[in-house]
This record gives sequence, structure tokens and C-alpha cells, in this order.
Amino acid sequence: MTLRRRKTEASGMASEAEVDHQVILAHLGKGNASRTSLWNLIFVVEVAALLGLWEMISGPLGVMNPKFLPPPSAIFDELWRMLPIVGERPITEDIVFSLKNFGYGYVLAAVVGTTLGLVIGTTKSGELLLGPLAYYAYAVPRSALAPVIILIWGLGAESKVVIIFLLAVFPVLITTMEGGAQVDRTLVDAGRVFGATRLQTMRKVILPDLFPYVLIGLRIAVIRGYIGVLIGELMGSFKGLGTILKRSSYNFEMAQSFAVVVILIVLSSLTMLLVSFMKTKLAPWHQEEDLLRSR
Repeated sequence: MTLRRRKTEASGMASEAEVDHQVILAHLGKGNASRTSLWNLIFVVEVAALLGLWEMISGPLGVMNPKFLPPPSAIFDELWRMLPIVGERPITEDIVFSLKNFGYGYVLAAVVGTTLGLVIGTTKSGELLLGPLAYYAYAVPRSALAPVIILIWGLGAESKVVIIFLLAVFPVLITTMEGGAQVDRTLVDAGRVFGATRLQTMRKVILPDLFPYVLIGLRIAVIRGYIGVLIGELMGSFKGLGTILKRSSYNFEMAQSFAVVVILIVLSSLTMLLVSFMKTKLAPWHQEEDLLRSR
């Protein structure tokens, strides 16, 4: 009876501890949400003030020539004309072309960068054979290779995907390598002592510890990928957002040029949000760690 009572008490204490843990996380989550809301409010106010100042400088005050620095109102008018379906001259085909190339190049960079980073960062042979090559290749100015890539693969989508891949793969590769080197070897050894297989060790120990580094690389790769979109299409392409940007700049249609830049900012921001959403779904335990760390 005494043993059964102790087990019951231990079970009750564990349940209470779990409830307390959930209450603490809920409390921290509310505080973090309030801080995020305040940060977003400050950001909106700052952007509104900047746009208002910009409108005055390029408009009533006449400090800048609106032909070279159009006011935000002219840029938003141009954006409305370029909107799919409702706009006067929609650029749906160009947006789809750029997004499709970005998607192919980014996914390929994420898969290759993560895989090679795992091999190099978590194995001695991978670090010895591929580590120096990865670091030296990272130092190569890949943007300068764009003309050569276009000469080899032509003006179609293939050259754009290659350029995006080369710009986006190294942030994922390098951060994954560094994350693999920072994995707690004590936990790996403990898993092996308890009979964990190599696959179980990778899935239960290494990947959870490595995921924040991979996420950092994926976020950086988003920006590098969209830079690759612009470089590839500015260098040579028949369609795409970069082509519109180049054509409008040549024709001094600066409102359209700024409108394309706004579209690229929106697309990259949405992609970053998608990467953050992946974090909440694939690694929810890091949400709890972030909440505890933020306090």
C-alpha cells in the first residue's frame, strides 16, 4: 500500500509540474506577444513617418526631382496598375517566372546545403575531405560567375536557377557545418551507450540541436536567393521582375522601378514568414526555449 501510495503521489507531482510548466509558458507567451505587438506598432509608425517625409521631399517641398525619386503615391499608383487581374498592365507572368526560379533554386540549395553540412559538420571524414573545399568555395565571388553561367545555360530559366542556387546554398551549408560542430557530444555518446542506432541518434539528438543553425542559414538564403533572382534577370532574360526593373530604369520610368523593388520586398518578407512558420511546425520545442530565453 505504501509503495502504491508513493507511486500515486509521484504521478500527481509530475502532473502538477507539467501543469505548472504549461502555465509558465502561457504567461511567457503573453509577455512575448505584447512585446511583439509593441515592436510591430513602432515599426508601422516609423514606416508611416518615413513615407510621409518622402512624399513631402518629392512632392510639395520639391527637394528632389520626382522623375528620379518619385513620391510614394506615384509608386503605389504604379503598383495598382501592375497588380494581377485588376491592373491595367499586370505582370503576373513575370512574377510567376521569378518565383518559380527562386523556388527551384532555393529548395535545391536547402536540400544540398543541409545534407552536405550534416556530412561535413558531424563526421570526421566529411570534415577532412569536404570541409576545406566548402570554405574556399564560399570565398569565391559567385555573382561574378553570372555571365559565365548565362553563357553556358543560356537566357532561359536554367541559368537563373543555377545562379540562385549558388548564392543561396552556402549560407545553409556553412551554418549547418558550424551547427554540427557545436552539437553536444556528451548527448551523442549517452545515446550510443543506451543503444541508439546512428539514425536514432541523428533524429533524436543531432537534428534537434542543429535545427536553429539550419534555420539561420535558411533565412539568410532567402535574401541571397532573391538577390540571385535579380542578378540572373538583370544579366540576361526575356521576362521576370529583374527584366521589368532593367527596362523601366532604361526608360526612366522610376515609379515602375520602385514598384518592382516593393514587390520584391513583399515576396522576400512573405518567404521569411514561411520559414519562421516551418520552425513552429517542425521544431515546436524551440518556441518554448525562445520564450524562456526572452525573459
